[in-house]
Amino acid sequence: MVSSIPPPLSRVAPRRPRILLVDDDPSVIRGLLRTLRNARPEFQINTAESGGRAVKALAELTYDVVVTDLQMPGGTGVGVLEALCASYPETARIVHSSQLESTEAPRLRELAHVVLAKPASEAELVAAIDLALERANNRLFRAG
Repeated sequence: MVSSIPPPLSRVAPRRPRILLVDDDPSVIRGLLRTLRNARPEFQINTAESGGRAVKALAELTYDVVVTDLQMPGGTGVGVLEALCASYPETARIVHSSQLESTEAPRLRELAHVVLAKPASEAELVAAIDLALERANNRLFRAG
C-alpha cells in the first residue's frame, strides 16, 4: 500500500551573516561587539586581535564581512586586506582605523570597500555592514 502522506519538506536554512572584527584594542572590540549585537543580533561575530590571527581565522571559516583596524602588532590591517583580496575576494572589506592619514590613500581605496575613521558612530558601522551584505547578496543573486 502506498502512503498518501507527503514526504517532509527539506529546506536549507539561510546561514547567518558572519562578521570578523579585527583590532588589537580589547575596548574597541567590546564596543563593536556591543553595537552589532544590539543592532543585528542575527549576526555571527568572531574577533581577532591581530592581522596574523585574522588571516588564520579566514582560513578556518568563511566570512561575509571583515572589519579591520590598520595598525596592529602581529600583522597589519593592510596584510589582512591583501589576504582577503587574494584569497577571499567575495568578502566585503571595511577599514575602521584612526591611522588613515598614515596609509597610502590610493592603495587603501584599492583594498577596502569602505573606510571608516575611528571611532565611527554606531549608525555608520551598521550601515556600512548592511550595505556590504546587500551588495554581496546582490552579487550572489545575479550569479545564480
